[in-house]
Amino acid sequence: MFKRFFSGLLLLSLISCVRQVNVPIRTVPPQLVVEGWITTDSAPYTIKLSYSGPFTNTYQVSEDTGKYFIMDARVTIVDDLGDSTPCIWVGSGNYLSADPNFIGAIGRTYTLRIYLSNGNTYLSKPETIYPVPPIDSLSLVYDSTWITDVRPNQYIISANTHDLAGTRNYYRWTASAYIARKSWGGNSCVATPYWGPCGDPFSCTCHALCDEYVADGGINVLSNQLINGREIIQTAYNIPIYWLGKDFVQVNQYSISENVYEFWEQYEAQTNRTGSILDPLPAPVIGNIYNAIDSTDIALGIFSASAGASQRLVIVPFNLQQYWLESIAGEFIQPGDCQVVYPGALPDDTDPPGWENAPVLNLH
Repeated sequence: MFKRFFSGLLLLSLISCVRQVNVPIRTVPPQLVVEGWITTDSAPYTIKLSYSGPFTNTYQVSEDTGKYFIMDARVTIVDDLGDSTPCIWVGSGNYLSADPNFIGAIGRTYTLRIYLSNGNTYLSKPETIYPVPPIDSLSLVYDSTWITDVRPNQYIISANTHDLAGTRNYYRWTASAYIARKSWGGNSCVATPYWGPCGDPFSCTCHALCDEYVADGGINVLSNQLINGREIIQTAYNIPIYWLGKDFVQVNQYSISENVYEFWEQYEAQTNRTGSILDPLPAPVIGNIYNAIDSTDIALGIFSASAGASQRLVIVPFNLQQYWLESIAGEFIQPGDCQVVYPGALPDDTDPPGWENAPVLNLH
């Protein structure tokens, strides 16, 4: 009896110690957010405009993001010779340069001008386009480590280039690919006329294969401070291997200014920091865009001007065995038509345009 009474008393004491705590959500006034650049690649160029918002959870981000996009600004890119191009709003906060003949050139300096409907004008600090070396080749390492429910094995793609000697240089890499994907296939697909609908994701073939377009959203920058004039071998892209088939890879290499390099270095440090809710708010990452009247009013984000070089590669994985891949890939096969499951994907056995003369790497 005493044990039962003591247990009840202990339970009541534990319950009485639990109370709800309402932690105040830390917010800051909305700020202009800008991301855009001009390159020596062909136009158009994209400028993204929005206001920072008081996002508190993933649902609010997905439902309310649209109201922070800016759709009524007047946006112009101007060079140091007085030539310019307007940028036209196309939706979701994106503005595209309108003049196809306005293309970035090495040695030219460019400024972004933003005229908001509230009367404020924002300017970027002038950005000069510096030369960029070509990508000599792309190399590949097969990584057999996989993370359950996150990604299968992967290819690690590296860009091989040589730094331009004698000057301080800064680089940024971006990448994209069409990768082989697998689905269960369309509802009308049947394995045989006698066995009915396909019930095995590995044997389904009707509308079950496609090539999904994926782009690397990471920040990949480098300073040549310690490698002046020497060879650079830079990891540019990690491509997950979801299914057997050719992969089509493109790596882009850009020159950037010291200011832009420092911005992305700070941005990466902020996004990778860890801590608790009691930590002080992180310091804002200072970009190069400011209010034309009040220079202390700094926008979030960056405008850059870059020379670009690119290299493409076709990967043909002869060395991957289907029985081995199926032991991992089954976690990532989704129901439905492959091109519906992965919007914008190319049909199976359809090479994307532009890869006709790309080097082919046969993995044996």
